[in-house]
Parts: sequence; C-alpha cells; structure tokens
Amino acid sequence: MAKNTSSSAFRKIDVDQYSEDNFKEDETDSGGLVGPDENEENALNLTLRVLLSIKPSQIEEVVNSLDTNLIDTLMKYVYKGFEYPSEGSSGHLLLWHEKIYNVGGVGCIVRVLADTRRV
Repeated sequence: MAKNTSSSAFRKIDVDQYSEDNFKEDETDSGGLVGPDENEENALNLTLRVLLSIKPSQIEEVVNSLDTNLIDTLMKYVYKGFEYPSEGSSGHLLLWHEKIYNVGGVGCIVRVLADTRRV
C-alpha cells in the first residue's frame, strides 16, 4: 500500500522548462573547424606507417616494452587501421592485435572500446 507523506516538494518543479517549445541548443564554440583535424589525420597515417614497417618478428619485443597506457593507445590505432585498410595492412594489424592482446588481455580491448576519446 502506498505511504502518504503529505509532501508537496515535487510540486515546486517547473515542468514547463522541459517543453520542446522552450528547448534551446547548447552554445558550442566550434572554432570554425568543420572536419577532422589535419594533425590527427597525419598522426594516424604516420602511426600506421610505423606499425606496418616493423617486422613481424619484432612486434612482440616492441609491445613488451610499453606500459599499460601506451598499449591501450596502440590498440586504438590498430582498430583505427582496421577502419581504413590498405593493401596487406589487415594481416599485419592482426599480428599487432594478437601481440597486444597477449600482453594487455581482455582489459585492454574493453578499455579501448569504452573510452570516449578516439584517435
């Protein structure tokens, strides 16, 4: 059975402020940028070129030398590389993914997928 609290505090909320007619878009300063940052694109291209230039036999050594934050960042670049494949890159990136997974485990993948910051 419902409990009568005799409280009228909920009646002091102005529900009209949530009406669609009163809705105003938040002002954001876009700074005039309309697309992806060119520096970010350059960083992605450079990182992918470096990843693809490292020999498969050296990948494990490179990954083992990184700390957890760098491993997570590297995994972000691997996933971004999967989004923009080039000739022969997918197989090489799968090798990177395997070696990163061996060191970082499932937690690395979960942290990358849950992180709102993208590369």
